Amino acid sequence: MKVLILTYYWPPSGGGGVQRWLKFADNLKKLGCTPIIYTPSNPDVPVLDPTLLEDISEGIDILTTPIFEPSRLFRKISGKSGSERLGADGGDKKQGLLSRISLWIRGNFFIPDARVRWVKPSVKFLSKWLGENHVDAIITTGPPHSIHLIGLGLKKKNPKLKWVADFRDPWSDMDYLDDFKMGEKARKKMAKMESEVTSNADRLIVTSRSAEDKLVEGKNKICLLIPNGWDAADFPKSIPSKEDSEIMRFGHFGSLHGSRNAIGLWKAFAALKGKGQKFELTFAGSFSPEIRRHLIDLGLDDNCVFYGNLGHRESIEKMLLCDALLLIHNDSDSATRSTPGKLFEYIAASKPIISICRQNGDLATMLEEFGLPHAQHNDEVSALEMLLQYENQKAVDPAPYTRMKQAEKLLEVIRSTQ
Repeated sequence: MKVLILTYYWPPSGGGGVQRWLKFADNLKKLGCTPIIYTPSNPDVPVLDPTLLEDISEGIDILTTPIFEPSRLFRKISGKSGSERLGADGGDKKQGLLSRISLWIRGNFFIPDARVRWVKPSVKFLSKWLGENHVDAIITTGPPHSIHLIGLGLKKKNPKLKWVADFRDPWSDMDYLDDFKMGEKARKKMAKMESEVTSNADRLIVTSRSAEDKLVEGKNKICLLIPNGWDAADFPKSIPSKEDSEIMRFGHFGSLHGSRNAIGLWKAFAALKGKGQKFELTFAGSFSPEIRRHLIDLGLDDNCVFYGNLGHRESIEKMLLCDALLLIHNDSDSATRSTPGKLFEYIAASKPIISICRQNGDLATMLEEFGLPHAQHNDEVSALEMLLQYENQKAVDPAPYTRMKQAEKLLEVIRSTQ
């Protein structure tokens, strides 16, 4: 079998978004299915990780075309750095007028996202390519969800083409869309696009249970759950010992922005410091100035180490040096229908997990099934209790969540379309 995978994120792009389909492609090839990648030649990505180029299996064909990226202009106007995504910071509210205008333009004129101008040239290019090359199915993965519009365009041109649409995150109800001040017309247009995609795709894949309900509401559509996972090849064979065994090290790996501001957790750490406890907070990934101000105000700045964006394997090495890992999810309604991908690497690291999330949501449900505690973002009491008892956590079996097992599920989805 041959599958054409349409993805915006591909090495040397870094971050969680690239991991899922990089690993799927590698494992599909091992399972005897030939993946072909279609990705932009000049993407404007928030994180670069050239080390991931080493993980691309030999012999995988990669098709590219250039993309017009207005986000570069918007970011220049708004004053953001190249590692920041417009809107995704979730709320450092001190925005200037030009920044607010650029966000409004982004939200109301570039629907569903700033990569939408890549749809028409991609449909044209891939229609010609598919006319000359056979594949058994195409797969689109979003965000950016405009990738699904490419799949929709190809499906309309060739209704017999088998199409699987993978939703890594919510679409029309994504939490940071509120920062774009989208008007009613723009939101209706986005919801219509989402409905058209979910109606026309042959199969839908989600990474979290409740996402299915939103996408297939009122439709007779097959939707399957394939969560993210972990790969033993990413973990070092030996773990170096800690330099100072007396200092507890708590690590967060991934971006931390306004909607992930766990104020109760920071207050709990301040309480620990007041009790004379020695600890270090390790942060790897982009970091909101708003959250940094909270840490400073609570007197925690001396306890913090900021690594910035790390390569994937280096990030895991730092993870394994921690005594416990911080899992902080977005404090938003749409986040209750998603599960962060790093949960599975945290489990594979066999470290206690301090989880912050809303009570009623997919992540909370999964943590409870694992027997792991969690607290809400403003709950200092429960957060402090977790910090004081983290050593009592039992390890969770990571075996069901290997990347290979998830690829086997994906292969069955592809086969089911034939």
